Amino acid sequence: MIINVTEMEKANGTIKSAFNLLKDDPSAVIEIVFHADAIGFLSDPGNRNAILEMLESGMDVVACRNSLVSKRIDERSLMDGVRIVNAGIYEVLKKESEGWLYIKL
Repeated sequence: MIINVTEMEKANGTIKSAFNLLKDDPSAVIEIVFHADAIGFLSDPGNRNAILEMLESGMDVVACRNSLVSKRIDERSLMDGVRIVNAGIYEVLKKESEGWLYIKL
């Protein structure tokens, strides 16, 4: 499943839903793409534990480089393990075209 997060205020709820999906199906492959305003979630030190929990659960946590640049966030501020792609929206569309289930909460 690919989960698209674009709004900062929906990030925590979206992450909770992703963990609920894993509870129901521990074998689920989940990629969460943060872009647009939600990119700030990944650079906020207050979210370090949530990001670590996602990574430790096996989720692929993805940051959009275009959003990082537009928000003037240094890539080096992201935790190790967060994967950076050039365009978050392209990552979502690519996965959808490969048959991944798409979720936007």
